[in-house]
Amino acid sequence: MRITFALAGLVLTATAALAAWKLAPPGKTGITSGFSSAFEASEDFQFDPPAAGSYTLNTIKTAPNGEVLDINGNKHDLLDITQGKISLVSFVYLNCGDINGCPLAMSTLFDIHDTSLKIPALRDEVQLLTISFDPQRDTVEAIEAFAYPITSDEAAAGKLDWQILTTAGQDQLRPILKGYGQVVDRSEDQEKISHLLRIFLVDREGNIRNIYGLGLIDPRLLMTDVETLMMEEGRL
Repeated sequence: MRITFALAGLVLTATAALAAWKLAPPGKTGITSGFSSAFEASEDFQFDPPAAGSYTLNTIKTAPNGEVLDINGNKHDLLDITQGKISLVSFVYLNCGDINGCPLAMSTLFDIHDTSLKIPALRDEVQLLTISFDPQRDTVEAIEAFAYPITSDEAAAGKLDWQILTTAGQDQLRPILKGYGQVVDRSEDQEKISHLLRIFLVDREGNIRNIYGLGLIDPRLLMTDVETLMMEEGRL
């Protein structure tokens, strides 16, 4: 399952990158506002998101800190990573086979990552963070292999950053999950971990500003909220 998941991400990356290049070849300015217009409406989300800046995103709570490991095994304080950029934070485990779980979240993030090539305003302002909640299996070596389609992407310099992270163990992971309110249920079946699908929008001061669950994980909605935060900050 781990190999299948990673290969699916590689195919998504290659396909979306090619489409992005065709729509915004080198030398073009790209989209500078109305970020959601870069994404097509899917069959599951036949609605138009509200206009960016036409609403306010409340501060839900402060995002927690914790010690994480990057794909090179380097230790970082999570708050050091989230400070200074708007972050879309997701929690996954690489063995997840539920199509309405981690694969759905990852597919959405691959879409955002590849389409960001057409939205240059995102490059230095926004990042994706994916954190494993299965550190026993999602080791540094495992997340490095999973991140290969991202780290080897020749167009990465024109896209927003995407960091794949894990932890040294449950002691380091537990306060992060608790602080975000990410529910994870470890059943007797060690191959399957039940969890609520969530993506969190964190502003550059480290505050959680929105939480997306199943039925709301649409790149157009996420990007409209990101654009709203950038307008709030006076960066657009």
